[in-house]
Amino acid sequence: MDRLPEKLGFDWIDDMCLSEGACVTFTEHDDVRHVAAAFGGRMDHAVLIEGVRPLDEALGVVEERFPGTWVGKGLPVALFARLSGWVITFEDNGGEGIRKEILERASGTSRAASVFWNVNRVTRGAFAEHGRILAEVSDGIPVVHGAGDGRIDAALEGLDGEDPLGFLFTLSARLTGQVFTPESLNGEFLAVPLVPWPQPDADGRLLRPEFDGALGDALRSAGEGSLRRAALAAARYAVSVAGISSHPVIIDTLAAWPERPALLERMARSVGSRRADDPNRIPQQARPARAEPTPADDPAGGSLRIALEAMRSLHRRQMGYPEGVSSSEPGHAMAVQALVQATETSAPAIAAYRAITYADEARRELRHDVTELREAVMRAFAAS
Repeated sequence: MDRLPEKLGFDWIDDMCLSEGACVTFTEHDDVRHVAAAFGGRMDHAVLIEGVRPLDEALGVVEERFPGTWVGKGLPVALFARLSGWVITFEDNGGEGIRKEILERASGTSRAASVFWNVNRVTRGAFAEHGRILAEVSDGIPVVHGAGDGRIDAALEGLDGEDPLGFLFTLSARLTGQVFTPESLNGEFLAVPLVPWPQPDADGRLLRPEFDGALGDALRSAGEGSLRRAALAAARYAVSVAGISSHPVIIDTLAAWPERPALLERMARSVGSRRADDPNRIPQQARPARAEPTPADDPAGGSLRIALEAMRSLHRRQMGYPEGVSSSEPGHAMAVQALVQATETSAPAIAAYRAITYADEARRELRHDVTELREAVMRAFAAS
């Protein structure tokens, strides 16, 4: 390739839409879908964002079409675009592309390079060729794997960690010939939900594709019917272990599945989507503005607390929120949200992932072993 400048400047990254954290990956291939599949993409859920668009517009479409992605409630979504015989991949606040499992697959017959950074300015880079990782950089410290042919050492010449992103993108450009510029942020993007490949030390301790390879394979390949049955199985398990399976709204929802009764939506709003032990959990909407009374405020010994709970109960009834479930009860919120996802009609792979994830959160909150949930979900996937 032509000799590249000693050091490329990337100060403009601080002003771009990915400044908080991202992963940018270059893969030498002319088929976007092939590269997306190497990332674990669920291609039947892909959305083509037609016409050349700025990246920030494409990210807006992702947020609209895949709600919940940015708050950790769904599968990660990546944007893929062609770039002169290469494919460039953007993950906003993501990091699948930097993983060994992805780079080895993506570079199977060619080359791939990835640059990652997060809000804490942790930076990582990697370069792979023909399915092998040849170089990795973590916070400015390079590691070269194998003797190689001297290309990596030559590409590292004159680079230092003073400007971590400049270091990584310059190294990537020297090894691939693809220079990352502001123009790289424009393209015809394909938005694809990703089912993560299992980690090397995956041990099944969580029912997530990163930790359970069989679950990941099922989420990537199962048809709509199997995905919906798996979501329902996860939700049934969750409401059972949470002790709310006999609630009238839960009974009606399971009987009406795959329809979603309006009362289930109200129940979901009333309990929210955080675990009861989450310190950042937002209390139920009935919570008044004032703080909880202390013993000094309430010398009568609990009368204020009783009155406060009565006010909350009245407010829930006035809002039409079903009684009998509570955001403060372990497992309730997670189980209700799992059931909501099991009645979702669009994007069945995403809905199944969310239902399984919420069910897994419910059983963890209640300190149940993962075995029973895994068996229920995988049995549903296997059913014809």
